[in-house]
Amino acid sequence: MSKTSTENDKRIAARFSRLWTKKRLETSMTQEQLAGALGISQSAVSQMLSCTMLISTEMVMKIAVVLGQSPTAIDPAYFKRFDMNRSEMIGFLTLELMKLNPAERKQLLKETKNLSKTELTKAGQQKKLRKS
Repeated sequence: MSKTSTENDKRIAARFSRLWTKKRLETSMTQEQLAGALGISQSAVSQMLSCTMLISTEMVMKIAVVLGQSPTAIDPAYFKRFDMNRSEMIGFLTLELMKLNPAERKQLLKETKNLSKTELTKAGQQKKLRKS
């Protein structure tokens, strides 16, 4: 028996769908290519996009890496799901990055460096809010 989708699951699928649409338009990547990069079938990608298959925490990270996004762009509570301190999280993310081939790592680092000042300012504001 499969788990019923919650409102949060639907929001995660909707965010994935928006990010996927943007990436697809920018790069002409197909669902089949996305599926290959994620190590799943094209049918599974389609089901996740439509929220008929739930997206696991591990899959959120894989999707984020492939789409060049932070996992929190897909699931804002992503890091809250882990009981890790900062250094453990950095180690985890480093291991995930090492799973990428050199060209993917280079692209991800390039995209990270190209964050707009608006995004950096927004991240800084969010950090200040969390501290208060």
